[in-house]
Amino acid sequence: MLRSSSVRGLAAALALVLCLPAVSWAEAPKPADDDVYVVQPGDTCGSVARKVFGDATTGSAKLHALNKMGAPPHQLVPGTVLRIKGDPDARLTFIRPEVNSKRAGKVEWFQANTGQGLWRLDSVNTLREAGAEVTFRDLTRLQMNENALVVIYGQAAKAADRVKKSGAVELLRGELNVSLAELRGEPVDVRMPAATVAARSKDLHVGVDAQQMSRVSVFDGQAKVSAQGQKVQVPKDHGTRVEKGKLPEKPRPLPEAPVWAGGVRSVRLLLDDKGVDEELGWAPVKDAASYRVELARDERFNDRVHGETVRAAQDALKSVARALAPGKYFARVRAVDAAGLVGKASAVRQVEVMRVKTERGTVGPQGIRGAYRLDFAVEGADSLDFRLDGAPTTHPVRVEGVGTHTLELLPRGIPEARPEKLTLTVVPPRVDVDVEPVAGAFRVTVRVLDEQGRALEGPFAALKLRGLHGTQVEEPLRRQADGSLLTRAVPGTRGGERLASLEALWGETPVQQVNALVPMAQVPVAAAVEPEPSGTVTEPEVALMPLLGAPSGGLVEGAPLPTAFLPQAWLFELRVQPGLGSAGVDVARGRTTLAVEGRVSERVAVGTALAMRPGVLLGGGAEGLPSTALSASLSARVRLTDHPAFRVLLAFDGSLAGSRFDEEARGLRLRPALIAGLRRERWAFSTSQSYALRPGQAQATWDSAYQVWFLPLPMLSLGAGLDALLDATPREPGPVGFAAGVGARLKLGGFELGTSVRRGFGPDGARLWGGWSGQLTLGWSGLGALLPQ
Repeated sequence: MLRSSSVRGLAAALALVLCLPAVSWAEAPKPADDDVYVVQPGDTCGSVARKVFGDATTGSAKLHALNKMGAPPHQLVPGTVLRIKGDPDARLTFIRPEVNSKRAGKVEWFQANTGQGLWRLDSVNTLREAGAEVTFRDLTRLQMNENALVVIYGQAAKAADRVKKSGAVELLRGELNVSLAELRGEPVDVRMPAATVAARSKDLHVGVDAQQMSRVSVFDGQAKVSAQGQKVQVPKDHGTRVEKGKLPEKPRPLPEAPVWAGGVRSVRLLLDDKGVDEELGWAPVKDAASYRVELARDERFNDRVHGETVRAAQDALKSVARALAPGKYFARVRAVDAAGLVGKASAVRQVEVMRVKTERGTVGPQGIRGAYRLDFAVEGADSLDFRLDGAPTTHPVRVEGVGTHTLELLPRGIPEARPEKLTLTVVPPRVDVDVEPVAGAFRVTVRVLDEQGRALEGPFAALKLRGLHGTQVEEPLRRQADGSLLTRAVPGTRGGERLASLEALWGETPVQQVNALVPMAQVPVAAAVEPEPSGTVTEPEVALMPLLGAPSGGLVEGAPLPTAFLPQAWLFELRVQPGLGSAGVDVARGRTTLAVEGRVSERVAVGTALAMRPGVLLGGGAEGLPSTALSASLSARVRLTDHPAFRVLLAFDGSLAGSRFDEEARGLRLRPALIAGLRRERWAFSTSQSYALRPGQAQATWDSAYQVWFLPLPMLSLGAGLDALLDATPREPGPVGFAAGVGARLKLGGFELGTSVRRGFGPDGARLWGGWSGQLTLGWSGLGALLPQ
């Protein structure tokens, strides 16, 4: 057994010495084609020559020449790989996605591989949506489009110069782009069913359609096209057609190269996993019947990801490449004339799809959004310039300003390039402010949270804490171990109450407001009676209620008719509204109203009113008894805005007038209203727009009121008002009247005094409002704590 193993080892060593070149082939991976032979047990050089070449003598010589095995005899080791063909005429240097090939003299087609060698009379066939590139020995390249069939003729005779020239090819169908090698000194021949092309062109396009019509487009150099014994010379930027069995057509100029819209480079940002759609647009070309657009991953346009034929008659010349993944792409477009001749390609347009990588912020289809700030980078953006809201910015990008911003990305050094725009939205973070009374002051704790409620780390340059109503805030905010911020607030004095009112702002945007009263047990006696410091700005204490009162005619007063400012506490009012005339005060034309309204929450106020109108005699005549007409109402309003100086409210009230009133006034009346008010230092403005409806009747009245107030002192307000009542139902003519007046209100402690005088005018002004009338008001707001308006 040992002896047998030693013999086999010696034989193997001898084979390594005698057939070293052949053994080296065994170390290389076996190609997918049939240009090699694997030695079987019992094979000799003669048997392999007969098996492969059909003749032992000539075949053995070829075998030795191809493998350089040295002088015989040889002992072939099973498994050794021997070359049985010389260097191929060409190789397949690109395949997408599947391409078939066939050996000369064979019937079977098999799937080709990248790098596969091609010899004389081998065939290559691209299928639908496939492509291939064939590179010859001298680096001449053939680029095959889909559904193309090519036969490689190779070099029949040995070339005399050092650079081996490529032989001819036969195009049976489909299209080829031919690129002649730089060192090639002779033309390349392309045989087609209807013609033969001898091209000295570095850029040539040939094609054979289903009717075997041959087309030739020359973009560089020149080419001779032969058919039926006649030749035509096709110069640069010209083309010709050859119908099978006919002479070549006269060369004609090719369409010009299209020009891209938006420059030759574009940048796109990928915001999700669905890819990016890139719109490729170009300017029209004269005499173009259609256009061919190609987008590929390589500059030689082998690895194409998008291709489309676009009719020239379309309104917009464009093609959209869908769902592009991150990477670099190259695009070109050619015009095709009515004869089907392909024109010169446009300049190559580079498209870069880049992924956005965020450290802070959320990426969505509409851009990037986040609280507090955005931090992100664009992968591979070294050659780009960034502009934020029109101004240059750095990369990576950081955006802190609250609001919506526009980021533009531009290829550096290409001013005509179309910028890629990205929308950036920064919202204020959530800010929680907690106050805790401590020894007559407040300890203030501030926490800054993101959209998910997680604590953010500072510093927060945009965060400000502002005191209202005389509240003073100690600065700066001090960071604590748990990430919160701490400060101390000294309350102000308002209406005899010690009040701390704080507002948190992010930049100029209010994000949180807190109001708290100092517990009475913590208020020193001296502090409770201490007047406010001179020069302290406080909010107006006086309630800004309507000046003009209810109409004097048959209409009833709906409710307290609030302005844009909510009451500070529960307010009880007695309003007396007599008429004024040449004979003095006329109580019979007036009314007396008892009204109550107050705050039930931070945003909601409710009210009720009972009105009494004297001046009616029951039974008639001098012996009749006086009667009082009664009406009652309920009202509510909701504050819609949070701005400290601007208020918008939605109000609703319902009133019921008794049978003692005139017919047009008695019954139920509902009135929705929209109220708005603005306060600027010592001035206040308000308006009320309401629509009074009577259920069950097709009649309504529009009431529009406008008021302006001047507050020279916190407890005194001077005002003027204008009111209008208009019939809002076009079916029946109704009342139209106006009133204007002036008045004043004074607050003394918990009491309020008011007086006003008005005049009615307009078509029905006298009937609705009376001539002259006045109003006296006595109010008391001693119930409930005073709250900011």
